This record gives sequence, structure tokens and C-alpha cells, in this order.
Amino acid sequence: MEAAPAEPIARLREELRVLERAYSPGHHGLWSARRRAELFDAALAESFEAADTPARVALAALGGYGRMQQLPCSDVDLVIVHDGRRPDDVAVLTERLLYPLWDEGFEVGHAVRTPEECERIAGERLDVLTSMLDLRLIAGDPSLAADAAARARAVATADVQAFARTMRDDAGERAQRFGVAAHRLEPDLKNGAGGLRDIETVRWITTAGGGALVRTTERESLDAAEEFLTRVRSALHLETGKRADRLPLELQPAVARAMGFADEPRLIAEDGLMRAVFEHARSVRWIAGNVLSRAAEEASMPSTPPAAFEGIDDALEALATVAEAGDRSGAALLDSVEVTPMPESFEWGDRTRDAFLRVVRSGSAGVAALDALDRLGLLAQLLPAWAGVRCRPQRDPYHRFTVDTHLTSALVEMHGLLTGVDDDEMVEWARSQHTDRDALLLGALLHDIGKTGEGSHVAAGTRIAAESLGRMRVLAPTRELAAFMVAEHLLLPDTATRRDLTDENLMLDVAARVGSPQRLAALTLLAIADATATGPAASTPWRMTLVRELVTRVRRVYDQGHMGAQLAQRLTTTIDRVRELLDAEPDAAVERFVLRMPRGYFLSIEPERIAGHYPTIAPDVASTEVRASTKPGTKTGTYELLVVAPDRPGLLSWIAGAVAVSGLTILSAQVFTTDDGVAVDLFEVEGVFDVDVGEARWREFRGVLRKAVDGRSSLDHRVAERRARYPAPHSDAPVTVAVDNEASDYSTVIEVGAPDRVGLLYDITSALAELTLDVHLAKVATYADRVIDAFYVRDSLGRKVTDAGQVAEIESTVRARLR
Repeated sequence: MEAAPAEPIARLREELRVLERAYSPGHHGLWSARRRAELFDAALAESFEAADTPARVALAALGGYGRMQQLPCSDVDLVIVHDGRRPDDVAVLTERLLYPLWDEGFEVGHAVRTPEECERIAGERLDVLTSMLDLRLIAGDPSLAADAAARARAVATADVQAFARTMRDDAGERAQRFGVAAHRLEPDLKNGAGGLRDIETVRWITTAGGGALVRTTERESLDAAEEFLTRVRSALHLETGKRADRLPLELQPAVARAMGFADEPRLIAEDGLMRAVFEHARSVRWIAGNVLSRAAEEASMPSTPPAAFEGIDDALEALATVAEAGDRSGAALLDSVEVTPMPESFEWGDRTRDAFLRVVRSGSAGVAALDALDRLGLLAQLLPAWAGVRCRPQRDPYHRFTVDTHLTSALVEMHGLLTGVDDDEMVEWARSQHTDRDALLLGALLHDIGKTGEGSHVAAGTRIAAESLGRMRVLAPTRELAAFMVAEHLLLPDTATRRDLTDENLMLDVAARVGSPQRLAALTLLAIADATATGPAASTPWRMTLVRELVTRVRRVYDQGHMGAQLAQRLTTTIDRVRELLDAEPDAAVERFVLRMPRGYFLSIEPERIAGHYPTIAPDVASTEVRASTKPGTKTGTYELLVVAPDRPGLLSWIAGAVAVSGLTILSAQVFTTDDGVAVDLFEVEGVFDVDVGEARWREFRGVLRKAVDGRSSLDHRVAERRARYPAPHSDAPVTVAVDNEASDYSTVIEVGAPDRVGLLYDITSALAELTLDVHLAKVATYADRVIDAFYVRDSLGRKVTDAGQVAEIESTVRARLR
């Protein structure tokens, strides 16, 4: 044999380049795919005829090429069918046909078989069988090609139901491997569930089934999807210059432009592209599933049309019954739901609500029912807000799925948390807090309902969820908790990953914002369900550990009684009142003041007094500055003393010493530290014997304190001197020192009880300063002749004091100073 000329294949390459240049990438749909196949046919037929071919040989196209759907960079799938009599000549022919293709850079898939071999291998391998169902003669002996095709078709038609079940299993395996094209943000256009392979599956099963397995409307939907997805995949090939099936995020803008998409209000071009991809893929997946179910169950469409339900309530109840059994609705039920009439406007009734909640409670089977309602257009009829998130892409480093799929995935995860057996203590605690599981499920289903491309999705979602829950007519407690979950679904993960979890103020803030352990439990479960549904990047062990730490600390706030619903309301009311009282001040300055101050300050000081403190506290404090202001106290003859200065070890002892030296006694003290390290120390004082305290005494106090802070004066001698002027207290009360590491998550609490005496607070705080302990909060109270003081302290590194030796040293040092 003489070598077949390479010129036809070289011309083919140039003709393909002309075809690609003639249209923009987004216009290479089924027509151009067919034209491309025709060009291959002509070149291969010419090459085949130019070779000295054996008499009984046929060259045939398989797969997409066999269907006349040759995409820009797809493989060229060929089979050479021969009668088995001249294998050496067939081998030579094969090389002469294939080498020119390889030389021009074409990817070629090929096989050389007799009709009998085609039949045997088709019976063994599904991929071979399906490719041969698309076998089409290019050149050579028609009878050989027809024989091979008939034998393959006979394998499929021998048992149509078995073939349909095999195809259904294959579709399930592809979905597991390549994902659902309608859900994935980077869908596989060919192999993903709802992709082009599912369209081919429908074609193969109808070829084998012999009956009318596809309705006219379904065929129209499949045809439209095939044209669109083919254009997208062709544009992807032309953009990358290679065969590609997955549409990655970074290429979506270029493909969108090639497809003619443009930015629209609330929908950028690439999101418009992907929304269309997801819409078509969802339709394909739905139809393919129904067709395979019909074929597997009956091998043909029912002879009579499906019977419609009387109304949506009946349809919902039927879907709920199947979902509650853990099953997915069969084709017959879905066909009946599809033809059920829907009114133009729909109002929820009790039956609607109850049936919908039954679906929501059914986990993954319930989500399958929601998917069915969605595909039939009924879910958006029930919940108009669903249309805004349906098939909407998400563009961030965390999410894997469209918004609606993320929501239904979160619902499945929440269902698993509520019904599963879990050895996770936090999950068990959260689950034990709730009997209203409907609220938790609805909160999960709606938590991102505000992702409509317009403003903050949390603010929008809060409004939309409230409207949707009202439309559903769920009970008020259920509605309120679900709406709260939507409004605060980011609180735990955002706080855990962005804020300092050693900040006690922050824990009080979170506890106040949440309001109760039950609400904290709801947000905890939602945080876990949301992160798991989002994907591995959002549910890393690091992120989830931080969430758990935050929840544990906030639980501790509730357990210790530091923050309950009433206290949370009081905190909110106080801060709102402070804002009103400071209305004349710049808003930004007031907000900075509110954020800086410890929550314990707002919980223990009246709003009017706080407003009075504002001029002293709010301005920035220089590193060496000490401010002091006074005004009448709560009782006649007492005074409020406010001292503001940069916090440092020993500051509280210097203030206490200056008070004692100035002839004053401390009746109570509240010591706070702002989040930027400024001490705000508030005392109620009175004169020791001279009740009237004039400006001269306050000047003396400020002078003594200033010298002590500057290191120009030692207070030990002056306090002892002042103490000697007054008689010792007459009390048999013992000195007690207790160190508690359980009362606070952040600080060691030291409680000191002792008989009152001049300079007592100075003695205690001096001892703490010697131990290099930083006082973050102090509560000092005098009861007749006995004082009980509590100090929240941390070491020089900001940690609790847990070492047994250090604890013993605290006790002995404080006791020694109080002898």
C-alpha cells in the first residue's frame, strides 16, 4: 500500500482555524460543532479513499463526533471496523489514517475491532457501549458499520430496565466524582450531574427504550440546554486552547464576555453567565432523573397522562409523606405534582405550613422534595424570596455552592446535628437547650436568604426572613428565634476569628447581644451547620476551635450569672440612654467612648453619672497624664472621686495611698480598665474626722498622687504617719485572703477581708504591685468596721495566676502587709 496523503488533514487544520476566526467564541454552538464534524468527515473520507484500503473495512465516528458534535478541542473518537480476514492490512491502514492526525496535534481516541468484538466489549464496558450507540459511518463498508452499531444497540435493548438502572448508577457515580453542575461554583460542564453527559444519557436511554420516555416540553428544555452548554464549553476550549470540561472561577469573566453577557443591576456579567449555566444544568438533571426513573420502572411513559393533585396542599402532603419515609419521590409522583394547578396568588394556610414543616424536618429526603418544588417553579411560588437566591453564584474563598444549594445543605447539616448521635459536648449542650427544632431548621434554611446582590446580605436577610416567616404563619416563638438566627448568623464565626477572645468585655458584649443560653445554642448549631455546608475552607479545625472557645466563654458568662436576658436588656438600655444624654457631643467620639469602656462599667454606673464622667474619660490620655475630678457623692458628706490615667502596676496603690495621706477614707471603689489600657478608677470617699473636704484637700490629694506617680515620693512612710494619728480599729474580725481561679475565665480573683483601718486599700494594692499583678477590676466595700475587697488580677503577661507556688505567695504576701 502507498501512504495516504497528509494534505487532507493539513487542509483540515486550516479550515478549522478559519471556522474559529469566523465567529466569536460564544457563538460556537451546535451548528459550529456540526460544521466541525463535517470538516473532519471530509478530510478523513478523502484520506481513507486515498489509501489502498482492504475491501471489508469501515471507518466510523464514535461519541460526540459520532453525534456530529465536535467541539474545538475535543478528542476525535474513531473506530475501524473490519471483518477479521486481513489484520495486517488493517493495521497499516490504521497507521496511515492516524499519523497525519497526530502530526497536526489532534487528540485521537481509536479502536480497531470486528463487529463481534464490538458486541463483546460493549457488553463488558458501559463507556464502550454508550460511545457505540452514537456510531456513524464516515467511509468504507456500510454493512460492517451497520452490523457493529446494531450489535451494540442490541446489548442496550436486551433489557432496557437493567440498562436504565446501570445508567442511573453511572449518573450517581459521576455526581459523586464530578459534583452537581447546578450547584458547584466551578461546574464540570460535561460530566457533572446536569451536564452534557446527562443529555447524552437521555438520548441513549430513549434510543434503547423504544418508547416515548421524554415529553415534548422536556425535549425542548434539553435541546435548549444542550445548545447553551455546548456554546459555553466551546468558548472554554477556545479561551484555554485545550480540551476542558470544568469552568473555573478565573475564566468565568472571559467566557461571560465571549457569550455576550454584560453587567446588570445586582448581577455582574459572570454571575449572569453562571446563573444561566445553573438553570440549564438543574433542568437537565431533573429531566434525566425522571427519564431514567421511568425507564427503570416501566420502560416507557404511562399511556395515560399523570393525575393532578387538587391543589398545592395535597401535593405538598404527598411529597412530605415520601420524605418522612426517607425516600425520594418517584417519577409518577413528580409528574403529578408538575401538572397540579397553581393559583396566580397563593396564601399559606395551616395545611400548607404543616406540610412544609414536615418536609423541612426530613433531612436530605426533605431537601430532595424542596429541589422538586424548586424545579417545578412551586418553591418560589410558596416563598417568593427564593427566586432571589435561586442559582445565584457566590464569589469568595469559602463557598463551593450556589446560594440556594448552600441553604439547603445547611438545612441538611442542621437536621443531622439535631437528630444524630454526637459525642461532641458542645453539640450535645446546644441540642439540649431546644425543643423548638422547627425554628432551628428554618433559621438554617433562611440564614443567607439576603444574598441577592443588593447591600448587606445580613440586613436584607433579616427583613426578608421576617417577611417569609410571617407568610408561612409559623408560631410567634418559632418565627422570632428563626429571624434572630438569620440576623445574627455571622456573630459567632466573625467574632471568633477576628476578635480577641481573651477580652472579657467582648464576652459580655456577645452575651448581651445574644441574650440567653438558648439563643447562644441556636447560633452555635447554625455556625457548625453553616461552616460545614460552606466547605472545608470555612470548617477548618482552627476556625471551629475558635468558635468552640468563644461559645465556652460566653456560656461561662451565663453560668456565672453575669449576663442574663434582663441584664442584657439593662446594658442595652443604659448605653442607649448614655447616647441620648451625650447627644450634643460628636457621634464618633461617643461611639468610641462606648466601645472603649468595659461593659461592667455600664452595668454598675447610672447613665447620668456616666455622662458626667465623659469629659474626664473621653479625651485621649497622655502617657504621663493623671486626671482627677470630684463631685458630691451618693450620701451627705461623701464625695465621688474619679481618677483617669494610663494603667500601670502600682497605680491603684498610689491612688489609695494619696487618699489616705490626704485625710480621706475610701468607702467603696470600682476599678475599670478600658480596652486601650486606661485605668478608670471610681471611688466614694469621705473625710476621716473632718467631714468637710474643701478644694485645699483636693489639691493636696492631686499633689501627693502626682509625686507618687512621678516617683518623687514614697507613700509607705506618709501612710504610716497618717495612720498613727488615729486610733487602731477595735475589731476581732480575722484577716482572710482567698484566691479563686474559677470565678473568671480571664482573671484570678483575690478576695480580701479585714478590719477597716487608715490606708487599708493602700496596703493591699501595694502588696499586689510588689507581686507584679495588674488589677483589671476591683470592687471595694466597707461594712461597719470590716472591709471586703475583690480584685481581678493578671500577671505581667496578661494571664491568670494558676501556679500553686504563686498562689501561696499571693496569700502570704497580702497577709503580711495586713498584720
